[in-house]
Amino acid sequence: MLSQKEALRRKFAQADFTDDVMFGLIMSQPEICKRFLQAVLPAYDFDHIKVTPQKYLKTSYVTRAGRLDLLCTNENGTQFNVELQMVDEHNLAKRSRYYHALLANNMLAPGEDYQNLKETYVIFLCGFDPFGLGWAVTDYQMTANHGNHILGDGTHTLVLNAKGDWREVNDELKGIFQLVLKQRATYGHLGLEIARNIKDFKESKAGGGKYMALAGEFWQNVWEDAREEERKEIVPLFVQKLAKDGKSQTEIMTYLETELGLSEDEAQEYYQLAMTKA
Repeated sequence: MLSQKEALRRKFAQADFTDDVMFGLIMSQPEICKRFLQAVLPAYDFDHIKVTPQKYLKTSYVTRAGRLDLLCTNENGTQFNVELQMVDEHNLAKRSRYYHALLANNMLAPGEDYQNLKETYVIFLCGFDPFGLGWAVTDYQMTANHGNHILGDGTHTLVLNAKGDWREVNDELKGIFQLVLKQRATYGHLGLEIARNIKDFKESKAGGGKYMALAGEFWQNVWEDAREEERKEIVPLFVQKLAKDGKSQTEIMTYLETELGLSEDEAQEYYQLAMTKA
């Protein structure tokens, strides 16, 4: 069985734009992030944008699915959360609701007026058509059942569907879609630049270390910081992630026992719980 370090090295060697860790590392580069958001929301001004560092996301924006992939804020305080979704878990709408709540929860101090809440955009970049509608770009907002009145609560959910109809999609976003579909980027300039960035990152001396630190330390840090009742939620999520990464039951059980210090019975209990929730 591969050690954790060997497994991470193999994951790094195979990583492309659709790898969650690589996606976060590359997209968190301010210029890349800015150009991506500009392609998605051309009416917005992204000249002044702040990207939240990955190391902060793993401590302050921990979700039931792990850390946020990418979070940035413009000069008006509007927040943009970009999530790469390669597997259809049939829960995109509920994920959107949860992410918006998470952003809002970290936006206000206790007792602060709700009017100070800024707009939030949750942007799902999907390698599948989540609702079978064929639309490449869809902006969801809360509206009334009668008429077209928009509630105006400041929440926007954008679904970018790489499997959708590209005819009205700009070239920069088409290039991104090509990367999501594991194709060579031939449209626009951004997709090609991202592909070059990934290649350079993987060939750099520091690239492997940064990747493995972010991939390997996240769950360990969350585990160490969690209270006992929180660990009951965290371990099944961790097991599900390992299973999605192709790890066998034996490999997962061994990791739980050696890295998290669980007994064989505890590891078995958590594994069965995670498989029930999956």
